[in-house]
Amino acid sequence: MKLRNIAITGLFVLGFNACDIETVDKSALAPAQALDTTAGVQSALLSAYRIAHEFPMFGQQVNLHGDAFADNIEIVNRTGRYEQEWVNGVGVYANRWFTAYRGINDANYVLEYLPKLQLAKVPSSATVTSQQVLDHLRGEALFLRSLYYMELLRVYSYEPGKEVNGFNLGVILRDSPTEVVSDADKKERSTNLACYQFVEKDLLEAITLLLPASGIGANWPSTLGTNTFPFRATKAAAHALIARLYLYWGKYPEADTNATTALTLVPTAAPVAAASYVASWSATTHPESIFELEIRATDWSGVDGPNNSMNSVTTNMLSGSQYVLAASSELISAHEAGDVRLNLYLNTAGTLNKPQTRKWPGEKGAFLENIPVIRRSEMYLIQAESRARQNNDATAQTAVNTIRTNRGLAATSLTGAALISVIMNERRVEFAMEGHRFFDLKRLGLDIPKPAAAGVPTLPASDFRMLQQLPNDQVQLNPSMKQNPGY
Repeated sequence: MKLRNIAITGLFVLGFNACDIETVDKSALAPAQALDTTAGVQSALLSAYRIAHEFPMFGQQVNLHGDAFADNIEIVNRTGRYEQEWVNGVGVYANRWFTAYRGINDANYVLEYLPKLQLAKVPSSATVTSQQVLDHLRGEALFLRSLYYMELLRVYSYEPGKEVNGFNLGVILRDSPTEVVSDADKKERSTNLACYQFVEKDLLEAITLLLPASGIGANWPSTLGTNTFPFRATKAAAHALIARLYLYWGKYPEADTNATTALTLVPTAAPVAAASYVASWSATTHPESIFELEIRATDWSGVDGPNNSMNSVTTNMLSGSQYVLAASSELISAHEAGDVRLNLYLNTAGTLNKPQTRKWPGEKGAFLENIPVIRRSEMYLIQAESRARQNNDATAQTAVNTIRTNRGLAATSLTGAALISVIMNERRVEFAMEGHRFFDLKRLGLDIPKPAAAGVPTLPASDFRMLQQLPNDQVQLNPSMKQNPGY
């Protein structure tokens, strides 16, 4: 089933065919009419998926802000893009707010209207019952709501226990849909701890509801279209996402447990082997994906690819590309000799003598590619870091060496702080151009190093720019919402 953009915050717009409703203008339907079938509710869910790959989210900025705010990139073409992020300019904010809350609103529609469906009218298959369909759809909505809130939290708030000067506000928590403008109540920001607990609750419930990868695919009711791994949330994806949440939260035993469980639930647990690593980034579906966003040509307008795609922003492989940024010399230097990940970077006259990444090659043609959001490698590195921070060096070595030996490197026998340093460097080089670098440093309360080419000093962990600015119009419209310090 194609992803459709259905619900928007404040107003509800529908663009799917409800065959049991006779009306000329489907966009005029009220939510109670449009969401009175399983197919209708699933369409709202698919809209929430669709929003995730818009360009302020995983379609571009989520993957690049984490590198631009830190020391992993160098600006190549001076188009204005990412230049303020590169120097941590005041008032530059990662614009997650509007897009994320639209996705949250769509998820809230699903959670609101699923319980109103009549079980007898919910499709089933030979292996998936009607109740399991309802449960899985609810689990997907909880997963997506969590994904959006986690992006908001890491951009606009400190992690619990890492607050600066006692500033502990998170974001606004909404658990019901905004159907009309008058529903948009002016709420205060919840604390960062309350927000983390909210997301934790959602994901713990999602884990109990979601089917494993083997439970969807051909087993999903055909009348509801396709539901295939890794393009829809599964039990493995929920365990993986809550492992990431716990890592940021500093709950290391829980992070380790859930990362380990996620790896037991995917069809293949091992990382991509060294010999296949570079080629894996040219596969239509990344072989390590636990959760991946599927993007189709119909999801883009004619100018989206050359203007905004990951392929265009990070390469000049195709005519008309933006080629805004390349890897910094500091990122390249962070790789050890023999690391196959270095082979992802091309440095020639054709790349303007800068190390251009081939992580986003537009393998589906015309700048188009899917977006891996959670990969198996992340689970091994969550295991490694969580264990090392609990002084379980031997098991931490096992986890990090699973990555190292599959990237052409020798196993490490380091312990203590030296082992943690190796693990964090593995995260840096493994997830370059996937948006983790800045946020890994931020969650640990560390200063942010900057590349020499940026010409700016290290950003102290106490600097107000560690948190991004909330959209000023939202603060002005809502007197109950407090702006982040320094803005």
